[in-house]
Amino acid sequence: MAAQESRPKEETALRYNAVYLLKRIGFALITFYVAVTLNFLLPRLIGGDPADTLASEKALGSQEVAKALREQFGLNDPSLFHQYVRYLKELLQGNLGVSYVNYPAPVVDVMLKALPWTIGTVLTATLLSYLVGWLIGIRGAWKAGTIFDNVSLFGSFFLNAVPYFWIAILFVMIFAFHLDWFPLGQAFDPTYDSLDTGGKLLSILHHAFLPVFTLIIASLAGHILVLRNNLMRVLSEDYMLLAKAKGISERRRKYMYGARNALLPSFTGLMMSLGHVIGGAITTEIVFSYPGVGLVTFNAILNHDYPLIQGAFLCIAVSVIIFNLIADLVYPLIDPRVALS
Repeated sequence: MAAQESRPKEETALRYNAVYLLKRIGFALITFYVAVTLNFLLPRLIGGDPADTLASEKALGSQEVAKALREQFGLNDPSLFHQYVRYLKELLQGNLGVSYVNYPAPVVDVMLKALPWTIGTVLTATLLSYLVGWLIGIRGAWKAGTIFDNVSLFGSFFLNAVPYFWIAILFVMIFAFHLDWFPLGQAFDPTYDSLDTGGKLLSILHHAFLPVFTLIIASLAGHILVLRNNLMRVLSEDYMLLAKAKGISERRRKYMYGARNALLPSFTGLMMSLGHVIGGAITTEIVFSYPGVGLVTFNAILNHDYPLIQGAFLCIAVSVIIFNLIADLVYPLIDPRVALS
């Protein structure tokens, strides 16, 4: 009898989960289409003619060269709609076009050279800032009202209001110009090829330290505040008071009962923060002249390189959509109430 009663409940839960799954995937696909469309339109709102720009750099402004480039790049089609249809067809075939500035290099090749540097800085900064934020947030919540908690809260609110580029410029002025501790530009030293494996690794870390440190400081505040608030809420639960009344040690209550349950709601925030950090990495790479997707995008905008702009923004948009979708799909496994709501 009990088994028969539980079966309809299981079927209902599966149906709700399936509906939730389809909704989130559908929303992600719609978001992707909107991003693709905006990705096509926005570069063309910048103005200017990339053929003229390229001809002025390579052929002293020759109109014959500019006309040939327009023909080759498909810019002589007056219909924006026809350009849009051709763009979608090539996108479905996995063809992002040829970079005007880096001609004849395909956009995919240019992006593949820049992506590893951005992925490395973003993932490293996100994981480290989450770990440090987790430690500070837990200690602040457990010692609420103390000097440590007040200082961490004040610092978090301050950092939360400071943009990435401001921190990046500050670090450039202090550590690169005045102290000359870290280099600017490039991802490694000019003597990279002549170094051994350890020297190459140190060269990469030396150049990446300031961009990564900037991203850690700029994204740290959000993790501290989220984890602190989650733990404060958990500490007020009845089972925490019961654990204290039973004489369970503070360390066990702090980590096994409190921190463990406070981490679950912050998982979505971690995945969504990856998208936020990617946006911050764009401006950070520009300030530090670090050869990631951000610097590639900046140079492409300056040179009206439509295919490269589209490829860079598409890469950023897809990354953010995927991270948010993963968070949406995994969180119901952590907390089934999300799907049922």
